[in-house]
Amino acid sequence: MKTRKPGWWTAFEILEHLVAPYNVLRAIPGDKLLASIPLKLWFVSAYRSRTDARDRHFHEFEAWQFDWLLEKSGWEIKDRLQWAHPVRKFGVRPLLRRFTPRYYLVYAERTGQ
Repeated sequence: MKTRKPGWWTAFEILEHLVAPYNVLRAIPGDKLLASIPLKLWFVSAYRSRTDARDRHFHEFEAWQFDWLLEKSGWEIKDRLQWAHPVRKFGVRPLLRRFTPRYYLVYAERTGQ
């Protein structure tokens, strides 16, 4: 990461897997970031793979928490988008997934810090 300084960085659904995403966000040498996370859902417990110990979420963010993390780590949010992920199953949770935003995408630029 330190030999080149590309302008754009992407982080699609990886920051929730990190123990310290703040440190990673601070260390990004670029000045533009496109990052997405799955949002914390009130009707589902935190994600944990039963077959892969590395495939777990250390963090389950609400949108405001992710915004705050970006702000504190030196980023200014320029645009954001949330969307639902409906599933083709029957039940209360699948019904809630049709209307509840599940994913959060943010475009941010480095602040002058």
